[in-house]
Amino acid sequence: MPKQFSSQGLLFTGLVVLIILIALPILTYPMGRDQGMYANIGVSILNGGTPFIDVWDIKPPPIYYIYALGIRIFGQSTEAIRAIDILLVPIGMLGLFAIGKRLNSTRIGLLSALLYGAFYFNDGFQNLSQSDSLATIPAIWLGYWTIRTVQTDPRSREVWLSALTTGAISGVLLWFKPQQYAFIVVAMILYQIIIRLRDGNRLSLVRESIAFAVGGLLTGGTLLLYFWSQGMIAEILIVAEGTSAYNAQGYDGSAFIKNMSQGLYFRATVWHGLFALVGLGLLTSIWHIVRKNQQSPEMMLFVLWLIAGLAFAFVQAKGFDTHWFPMLPPMTLIGAIGLHHILPTHRNLINTVVHSILAIAILSIPMMTTWGRALPFITGQQNRYDYWDTFQANDLKPEESFAVTAYLQERVQRGDSLFIWGFRPEVYYMAQLRPATRYQAHFPLVAPWYPTAWQQNNVDILWAAMPPYALILEDDFMPWVTDFDADSHTLLQDYIELNNWLIANYERVDEIGDFIIWKRADL
Repeated sequence: MPKQFSSQGLLFTGLVVLIILIALPILTYPMGRDQGMYANIGVSILNGGTPFIDVWDIKPPPIYYIYALGIRIFGQSTEAIRAIDILLVPIGMLGLFAIGKRLNSTRIGLLSALLYGAFYFNDGFQNLSQSDSLATIPAIWLGYWTIRTVQTDPRSREVWLSALTTGAISGVLLWFKPQQYAFIVVAMILYQIIIRLRDGNRLSLVRESIAFAVGGLLTGGTLLLYFWSQGMIAEILIVAEGTSAYNAQGYDGSAFIKNMSQGLYFRATVWHGLFALVGLGLLTSIWHIVRKNQQSPEMMLFVLWLIAGLAFAFVQAKGFDTHWFPMLPPMTLIGAIGLHHILPTHRNLINTVVHSILAIAILSIPMMTTWGRALPFITGQQNRYDYWDTFQANDLKPEESFAVTAYLQERVQRGDSLFIWGFRPEVYYMAQLRPATRYQAHFPLVAPWYPTAWQQNNVDILWAAMPPYALILEDDFMPWVTDFDADSHTLLQDYIELNNWLIANYERVDEIGDFIIWKRADL
């Protein structure tokens, strides 16, 4: 038994090492808008600031503290942000491997961990290191503890601990996006209820429910009290109200179909092979039920989990790339079950070769994405500007962020303030400059679902402490965040107080791509 465990552990460790080696080029990736928002708040936290109060954003708090930890460990750099993925994704892989062990199949555990790591790192620069992508990790462990709870003898003391742990992880997961991740938590609860009722363990279900609730209060309730003590709750409620109105943009029938179709199309270009494996897993599982009368109750959990992930995307109605990430863990588990059903089980040289070829084929997918793109830069054939020019997400052009950062670093001191009118917060972080006001992006000052009083608050802060430079964006049309089909430069003309402040105190000195650069006139 120890020898078997050792060989399984070595296989998993080797798989993690391979995934990390394949993922290493993401350290060279540029930052997206969201990563910039999270990073600026992470820096603020490390300097004693409070999310929303000192630097504002629309995500619930956990992602900011994850970024603060990453910056604390790795330093303030773009590489530090990408290192968060490399540090945490193996924890998700371990959870999937543990689920496979719970299914009495090391092979399913290894295959699902392989698929998760491969297709996670096959994604675009703007989708990695995201709140939704990193939230897959606690979701995976929630799945593990849910399975462990229902597999535990309901008369034992251990079942209480398992249910308590399941509730505790749920309490943390819900803080990533309470309304949306509730779908995942409900799917886990529903599965546990079905299994206990099927087995006639109603009394145990009541006891486990109590333990689950206690666990959720210990984590989710404690976080609520902490955020309340820091004065964040009022801001979080404003965010929730604004996000509801923001999501409502997509509830129009034609808009919904367009958004979700585009989102699903992009997701299929990244997860292509995984979609096929999910189909394989569902078909072979049905075949085993119908023809062999072999049922897997865990498969029901994975399907419920997958449906919950789909509901997660649908309820937000935008079809954004990151909104599909909650589907990744159940897809990898279903896909792994499909491969398990068709692959030979006997241990011999031919089967070892078959498994090795399969692993190489799967690993080659992210390897072409990561090393294939980064190799010219890593080998010195490309400079960073030209390399980042190969990345783009809508109007976001990372090479411009790099050029503007270099421009500012030559003219200001680290720690100085900067004001950006637009949605390019990554420049603050990369240049190691402080947002001049708590509004690190323009959309809360433009979109109609946020308090209009914030506009005057923003200008008052700027008059009190004027930064050396101000950046105004143009050609950045983002109606999905501003509710206006106009770029930042145009929207500025309607923000009379801010426009007057800019003209009175600054002079236009340069332009880099979509960035118009204004310098304080007295410098």
